[in-house]
Amino acid sequence: MTLRKLNLIRQTGEGHKTEFKRNLNADLPKELVAFANSSGGSIYIGIEDDGRLSGININNDLKSRVEAMARDCDPAIYIELEPFNNVLIINVPEGK
Repeated sequence: MTLRKLNLIRQTGEGHKTEFKRNLNADLPKELVAFANSSGGSIYIGIEDDGRLSGININNDLKSRVEAMARDCDPAIYIELEPFNNVLIINVPEGK
């Protein structure tokens, strides 16, 4: 990820493969399942719904909670975490 690419994504806004979240909340597993059941996508934690950058403190606890939510889905969902500045990007591939 580059700052230029992140800014372009923020300007483009949410869509079929992009979701913004201000912070981690209980809705995340639903979003993970929705992306896995479609063609995949990315969830950006630390970005407001309108594209404003709010940022989030990325630490091991946050990453562990996200991974646990993905693992607890039935079936478990494979994700890739990509921290960039103060945004945690959760890449969800298309499910099998």
